[in-house]
Order: sequence, then C-alpha cells, then structure tokens
Amino acid sequence: MKLKHKIALFIVYLILFGALSSMVDYYAYDMINPWIFVVLSFIGAVWATIVHANSRQKSKADELAKDIEEIL
Repeated sequence: MKLKHKIALFIVYLILFGALSSMVDYYAYDMINPWIFVVLSFIGAVWATIVHANSRQKSKADELAKDIEEIL
C-alpha cells in the first residue's frame, strides 16, 4: 500500500471520527472539554488506518481514499 493511499485513508477516518465526536460533543452540552474529542478522533483515525492497512481487504473507505488521492 502506497503512502499516499495511507494518508488518504487517514483523512477519511479522521473526518468520520471527527463528525461522530462532534455529534457527541454537541449533545454533551459543554460538560466535557472539546479537546478530548479532538484527541480521541485523531487517535481513532490513526488506529483505524493501521488496522485497515494491515487487513488488506478492500472496502468503501478505499474508494473514498482513491477519490482523495486524485485531489492530492
């Protein structure tokens, strides 16, 4: 797997985790520090990218990453 594809996968997963944590933060009504969600989104995206790269199976994330690769 090329580095460019791994970066694109990371972007896909970061957007996914960012959107999910934004919804959780919105419903938390400022009881939790938003930086916690930013850090957890980043860590989750790194973890998901590593697991995806090691699994060597094609998924919808690969199609989205291919579109991002064309932009990069």
